[in-house]
Amino acid sequence: MSRPVAMDAVERILQVGRVAHPEVTAPTSALDPLVRTRLADEEHPEQLAADEIFLACACAAADRAAITAFERRYFGAIPAALSRLSLGRDEIAEIEQILRVRLFVAEGSDLPRVVTYAGQGQLGGLLRVAAIRAGLNLLRERGRLDAEASDGLEDVPVTADDPELARLKAQHRSAFKAAFEQAVAALEPRERSVLNLALVKNLGIDKIGAIYGVHRATAARWVANARASLTRGVHKILGDTIGARGSDLENLLPLVESQLELSLERLLRTRGD
Repeated sequence: MSRPVAMDAVERILQVGRVAHPEVTAPTSALDPLVRTRLADEEHPEQLAADEIFLACACAAADRAAITAFERRYFGAIPAALSRLSLGRDEIAEIEQILRVRLFVAEGSDLPRVVTYAGQGQLGGLLRVAAIRAGLNLLRERGRLDAEASDGLEDVPVTADDPELARLKAQHRSAFKAAFEQAVAALEPRERSVLNLALVKNLGIDKIGAIYGVHRATAARWVANARASLTRGVHKILGDTIGARGSDLENLLPLVESQLELSLERLLRTRGD
């Protein structure tokens, strides 16, 4: 059962958000229930990023100014990430539209995903991972990706005009594989468990929430945060292992994250968690 949400926690989100985003005109009557549902099961709502939650809720309420602000803040990194996967301009635009629907449109009585994931300061990273996942799905649907490779590291295409990325992919393949395995092992038990339930056992968010006795939105957030934690771990291990820092590591991120998406289910199965 969800814990009651304190009025002052809701008011903090709305007040901070109105100051940070004065262009947003969505009425409080539309935002209040979204904020309340988002804060359900949060032990320390005062630690959440209020302006991020406000902007996400305003996007979910279909406020055009909020959606424009959100895309200006977060969508800029999508073309750079996807262009390294041999995706063309039209395909990238198609994926951006897919993400708009997935983020801003609720399914049934569920919270829109953008609200579920907001508040941890990780929206940019989560959106990039979601974009890469959508890009890989598109490549798979069009026969340009073999997801059955033995370690998931061979067949993510790299754009032909990026020879440096192709060289790094070949040179550091074993480092990628080791980093993924170490990062999975370093996850907190609950993080590894929810990823295992979602990806290996293929349980839906409702069932995962029921197992832990939490709201489905909380379960969805746990899965997303576990993915983000894993990605951060891989980045750190790779930085330490191959000495990639700054812009060099940034250039590797799309490849690293795409490889991780292909390898994650296999790694969890291998551990048997």
